[in-house]
Amino acid sequence: MSTPSLPLLTRLKSRAMSLPHKEASLSHQGFPGQHSPSREHLEKVLLSFVDGYNLAVVESDPKALVRRLEDSMAPEYVGFAFEGTGLYFAVMDLMIPGSKRLDRFTHAEGGSHDYIAMVGAGFAISRVPFGLSRIETYQKRLDEFTAFLLADGYGFHDGFFNWRDWADGRKPSPECLTHQNRLLYDSGVARAMWWVYGADPASIAAAISRFDEERRAEMWAGVGVALCYASAGPGIPNPCAELLEAAGPYRYDVLTGLPFAAHMRWKGGNPAPWTTRACEELIGMSVEEASGMVVTALNAFLDSWKGPKGDRWAHGYLAVREHLRQSLVARLEMKSHSAAAY
Repeated sequence: MSTPSLPLLTRLKSRAMSLPHKEASLSHQGFPGQHSPSREHLEKVLLSFVDGYNLAVVESDPKALVRRLEDSMAPEYVGFAFEGTGLYFAVMDLMIPGSKRLDRFTHAEGGSHDYIAMVGAGFAISRVPFGLSRIETYQKRLDEFTAFLLADGYGFHDGFFNWRDWADGRKPSPECLTHQNRLLYDSGVARAMWWVYGADPASIAAAISRFDEERRAEMWAGVGVALCYASAGPGIPNPCAELLEAAGPYRYDVLTGLPFAAHMRWKGGNPAPWTTRACEELIGMSVEEASGMVVTALNAFLDSWKGPKGDRWAHGYLAVREHLRQSLVARLEMKSHSAAAY
């Protein structure tokens, strides 16, 4: 992404903080899926992330940042650019005492892209000193309804850049995290597999099968998000049915990832044909309807919560996901029974 002539200090900042495009290369990362037919699309997603981050480094005006990102990218890729901005704002927050850039951005100019920006913010946990020991303190400074995504982003970063550590499924999630954050970390690790294995359902299923059974459900949920939000790319054979078959007993966990992806797309106003296809084919819903499932589930959680308000952030995601799972099971089994009756 080109930028106009920049002041000297901004150029120095860019030189010190910008990410190189080579980080978006599947071959540079040595991924087993580097020869996948989805490679061009998957790398375009990563380049959008890098460009979004790099523009945030040099563009100090949040309104101009949002305008430039939305004007320069196709809707299906712009969300990944906002994910990159989340990384930048979180790095600044964790490096500068008192900084609240991420919270301000996601409650103002970047509000439509708050979910995906929070995912990108999780990358910062791996990139700043003592990031892991600070993640939950940082989450408490952010919006309780989106801050859970930091753990997912942190897991994605680990699964992406340290993928060899996960090859045998033996590396545990960080024990210092809350139960919910540990599961979300696993979700992010599995979502990274979409790139590591080139969006190949069989390879992803084999990789997840090497993990302990209690970790697999959340990992498959992360893969469901990747399928619906990123997919395998235009012109590539539809992976939906194959992925669901590969998931086996975890098929409904995969399906719970779809409403989360749909909600990010719908709220961000950045539609993608593959998101529409996944929602229609797998759960029989429009993107708007699938997004509404998340809102309904969140309201149900808030209505049922009896504990201290300050503790909701550490429980909300799992409650919402379980609500989604039960709703999808009821909906799809009823649909199946109705079809069988004819």
